[in-house]
Amino acid sequence: MKLDNKNIIITGGAGGIGSSTVRTLLNSGANVGVFDRDKKGLDLLKKSLTDSHKKKIYFYNVNINKFDEVKKAINNFFEKRKTIDGLINNAAVLIDKPLIGFNKGKLYKYSLQDWKETLSSNLDGYFYVTREVVEKMTKNFTKGVIINVSSISSAGNKGQTAYSATKSAINALTVTWAQELSFLGIRVAGIAPGITDTKMPKSSLNKNLLKTMINKTPARRMGTTKEIAHGIIFIFENNFFYGRTLELDGGLRM
Repeated sequence: MKLDNKNIIITGGAGGIGSSTVRTLLNSGANVGVFDRDKKGLDLLKKSLTDSHKKKIYFYNVNINKFDEVKKAINNFFEKRKTIDGLINNAAVLIDKPLIGFNKGKLYKYSLQDWKETLSSNLDGYFYVTREVVEKMTKNFTKGVIINVSSISSAGNKGQTAYSATKSAINALTVTWAQELSFLGIRVAGIAPGITDTKMPKSSLNKNLLKTMINKTPARRMGTTKEIAHGIIFIFENNFFYGRTLELDGGLRM
């Protein structure tokens, strides 16, 4: 798919990978609907754009784990653009804690609230948004593209019970949806970033663990958000890439 004048929705579009991808999409000529629950982040993104880019972007302050908000925003974008050509499921919550841990001699358990919040955002949200977008694509006979942003943590990662579970599930959904939707002309694929230079790993991982993971990466550094955005654009433009999840991790999982 060539992106010029295509209508693309991205969730989590105000974050590190999200905002970089938004700019790359705009530079490719796409019209972009940005979904994010972070209103301040949306405002900062808007202020950073050129006037020409502002004419091709639509902002939605949406919490994707709330179905009514999702449906309303997608309907609004569809009414304005008349078609939806692509979706990037990117929004995610990362709450790093072990299943059972100790703090100052006391035992604690992974909280039910953190478990439910992670699954709600990282799994329910993907389902809500994808279901509604696919409906629009199908009604318009649009040969669209859906890209699920996963993580190398999908293979399992210490201290990431809920996050790893959701990312593994997302990989399974990528294959399932690719199988189900290909006959409609809708192509589904995924991308799994490694350690990327954003606020998420810096705020959720302690410095020693982050340093250890970087040292284990053959590239000896974190990935940049532009590199991940470039991988997303590759998936859009390569029409032979179906049902697979591209691991873009600097060789960490070689």
